[in-house]
Amino acid sequence: MAKLDDLLEDAQTLLARYTGSGDEEESRRDRILSYVTKISPKTPGGQAAAGGVAGCLSGYLLMKIGKTAAFSIGTALLGMQLAHYYGYVKVDWKRIHKDLGHRGTEFIRRSRAVDLDQKSIIDFVVQNVPLTGGFAGGFLIGVAFS
Repeated sequence: MAKLDDLLEDAQTLLARYTGSGDEEESRRDRILSYVTKISPKTPGGQAAAGGVAGCLSGYLLMKIGKTAAFSIGTALLGMQLAHYYGYVKVDWKRIHKDLGHRGTEFIRRSRAVDLDQKSIIDFVVQNVPLTGGFAGGFLIGVAFS
């Protein structure tokens, strides 16, 4: 029982570390930027290697998680369709359209409020060509190996 309590405590600690308020989100962004700025002065080969490793891991994990998520969502949708077809579930389509219509306009309004600073992204890519090129190549390799 003590091991289970220790595991739960560790899980709560990790969850608190990776989720939180806006201040923690800002500090997370600052940590990522500090890692990138530490890589930027390195040699082009070092940048390409770091980008390749990060890209390979990102591509591999994206494909593994994506396949699992697609299977789970597809199975759930198929199950719901079968349940609806056989009469186990009755869907109130008018209510769904009413609720989703309101949320859809809210989503569009919020998405327009998001302002991506494209100039800073382009500047980063131009200044760190070996890093971004290595990441892109590594990402494709990670996708291929999954």
